Amino acid sequence: MRNIANRFVPAALGIACLAGLLGTPMSLGAMEAPPPPGTPKDFQLPRKTTFSLDNGLRVTMVPFGTVPKISLAMRVRTGNLNEGDATWLADLTGELMTEGAGESDSAALAIRAAELGGTISVSTGPEMTTISMSGLADKAGDAVGLLADVIRRPTLPESDLERIRQDYLRNLSIARTRPGGQAAMAFYPALYGDHPFASVFPTDEQLRAYTIEDVREYYAANFGAKRSHLFVVGRFDPDALRDSITARFQDWPEGPDVLIDVPQPTRDGSLQVVDRPGSPQSTISIGIPVIDVSDTGFTQFQMTDGVLGGTGFLSRFYRNIREDKGYSYSPASSVTSHYRDTVWSFNAEVATPATGATLTEFFKEIQRLQQEPPSGTELGLIRGFRGGIFVLRNASRGGIISTLGYIDFHELPDTYLTEYLARMGRVTAEQVTSMASSQLPLDAMTIVVVGDRSIIDAQLADVEELEDYLSD
Repeated sequence: MRNIANRFVPAALGIACLAGLLGTPMSLGAMEAPPPPGTPKDFQLPRKTTFSLDNGLRVTMVPFGTVPKISLAMRVRTGNLNEGDATWLADLTGELMTEGAGESDSAALAIRAAELGGTISVSTGPEMTTISMSGLADKAGDAVGLLADVIRRPTLPESDLERIRQDYLRNLSIARTRPGGQAAMAFYPALYGDHPFASVFPTDEQLRAYTIEDVREYYAANFGAKRSHLFVVGRFDPDALRDSITARFQDWPEGPDVLIDVPQPTRDGSLQVVDRPGSPQSTISIGIPVIDVSDTGFTQFQMTDGVLGGTGFLSRFYRNIREDKGYSYSPASSVTSHYRDTVWSFNAEVATPATGATLTEFFKEIQRLQQEPPSGTELGLIRGFRGGIFVLRNASRGGIISTLGYIDFHELPDTYLTEYLARMGRVTAEQVTSMASSQLPLDAMTIVVVGDRSIIDAQLADVEELEDYLSD
């Protein structure tokens, strides 16, 4: 099931641990200028083999590592986008897919996976459902067989539907009462209008109404070879593995074409205040659509996000709002990309008396970056951090699958990866300032604040940059 709270969590968690590895100081103010960085080396894409079956299924195989293990992930282009107004039906379907497949019930599936030295799981996202399997290299063929059963022959047992539904209802009742959930219910509809991405939670009545027929109809209408791409990374015999994949998937029906429904998130500024009487904290969520991943300037915007809030303690939001002012524990920004749709967002939990002051500092940091190019020292630290994350992300089987899946989903060339470090190294301070100006206009944000209105309303009225928002 979707974890709504995670939609507000910045991508670069675990920053303190990484800083220890990289030796990066906590403060920029007292540090000496580091030596100039060397010329970044191009990233070497792991050697891969890609082929397609007659039914349209694409397969990418990457030999990697010395550990005798293999990871497989079937990425199917279906998710919450395909639900229409049947919110969370895709999640129910994904959950039920691991409750039985072929001749195996859920317990038997788990035992089969364990005997192969791994696990199997299904995850559902806004546009993608991923069925993942890991196992021992010498059992790669059996792992393909188990994966094929779950993908092609899920029993979707009615006997388990009510148990999963009750779990969802309990989680739903909790999520609606939490400030993050309340912010999501206001933020996404304001940003996405009537697009499926606006739907955060179903109603209890809606969730109770779903039948096993609804689940099976969703599966039948959305799963098939043409929407799917199988990624395999690890140690394997290429010819034997290709034979196993072909044997298990060559007669899988083509199924439907990929659904393309690109949203048009708003850049009309808006402010919503959700009253949470007695709350000791305010939850602030701010977002705006920006250039998407396929734009040639996207790396420049990533660096802009890094300077503002996307690199933890290196970023200005963190150093200002947390270290200097003490208003919030972890203010941060992040970039979330769907197909041809990217949103930049800022999120923070702040002490109630500091709600207005936090927003003032948020706007101040954007204005400062729009007017003053960052120093070479600051950009060098951001490059070093992002470069380290990039290398670490591509140093595991799962990381390589995630990266290759990302460039496949966004229809990017391999050079997006192989030239990433060099491209990031060419971003100038002036380009960062230009991106801040063009992509982050102060009057075009979608702003949601969840907190005690009896305390925060007067604070918001004192934030100069909110004057136009409050007058609308």
